[in-house]
Amino acid sequence: MATIKQYENKKGKFWLFKTYLGIDPATGKRVETTRRGFKTKKEAQLALSRLQVEYEKQGLVKEKNDTFQEVFDLYLEAYKTTVKEVTFIKNEIKFRKWILPAYGNYRIREVTVKKAQMILNKWANETDQYRNLHSTAKRVFKYAISLGIIDINPLENVMMPKRPTKTAQEIVKVYTREEFIQLMEYVNSKSGGYRNEYDKTLLRFLFYSGCRIGEALSLDWSDIDFENKTVSISKTLSQTKYGYKVSTPKTENSVAKVPLDEETLSVLKKWSIQQRTVMFRLGITNPTMIFCGMYKEIITHHAIYSRMINITKKAGVPFYGIHVTRHTHASMLLDAGANMKEVQDRLRHTKISMTMDTYGHLSKETKEKTVEKLIQHLGN
Repeated sequence: MATIKQYENKKGKFWLFKTYLGIDPATGKRVETTRRGFKTKKEAQLALSRLQVEYEKQGLVKEKNDTFQEVFDLYLEAYKTTVKEVTFIKNEIKFRKWILPAYGNYRIREVTVKKAQMILNKWANETDQYRNLHSTAKRVFKYAISLGIIDINPLENVMMPKRPTKTAQEIVKVYTREEFIQLMEYVNSKSGGYRNEYDKTLLRFLFYSGCRIGEALSLDWSDIDFENKTVSISKTLSQTKYGYKVSTPKTENSVAKVPLDEETLSVLKKWSIQQRTVMFRLGITNPTMIFCGMYKEIITHHAIYSRMINITKKAGVPFYGIHVTRHTHASMLLDAGANMKEVQDRLRHTKISMTMDTYGHLSKETKEKTVEKLIQHLGN
């Protein structure tokens, strides 16, 4: 029992069919459906025949016209319960900037291997993150399979483009000994004022502790053990949907007591006095955070990033981002003769492979310098 007829709307003339398929054994109700949008009567007849065959095999198959955007919205709701908020925000930004503009309007069943390949090739020409973007988009299609919307993942069958591989030297930027001295001499020359003393103390701490910027900005004075000469790292400043908050650190291995040198401890003691003095004049007492603003407000990564652009420009050294402090710390350790295991422990990497992948080239340069010193010493 089926009806096929023509209808008209603003877009033109089309065909539809209405049909009764039987009784749903799960609900005991009549199964009736209407399908629209066919350009010809023949298309409507073929679609009706396919539907009747499918229903006989597996029951009513609902129209699966979900767009990538619709599946993504469902995926995102489930995904955000599985990761930390800061990770969720970073991935959501990735979706909004790259993945949704590419896939969002496609009906997910219409995405072919060819379309996926074209999107991937375009990404490969535009960003180093193309592999990660592809992997992330692929998870949405995998989720669509679990929802029964598609049977195969078209993104599984593309060919991964190759880009010229960047060397570790190109990826990891560090200051030379001369550049580091030049930067610190400039910072230390800017005495007086809350901001100058703040910058001086923060950069000293970052370069000599190897801590991440988020870890430093979350520190309280109670985290510094002046007697045992350590700083306790147990939290980090993270970006959330509603601003910044102090949360758990990057990994479990990040939690540790990091030894500090005498001079850094001395700079911190001096900063403690200066901070309290400035705040007292403003009627503010008992500062708890080490690197907060003069009104006890949180200072964000973005603020420090902007400051570093200005400081490095005036100091006459390259700007390599704020993470350069951690990379330079590792470089100085290797120059001083530390081995890779010691650098791993100091930086609190979970695996030594991470340390090797990031700083292996620095170790090679250090070894070459060591050989040169030996030759010079032996006079040959």
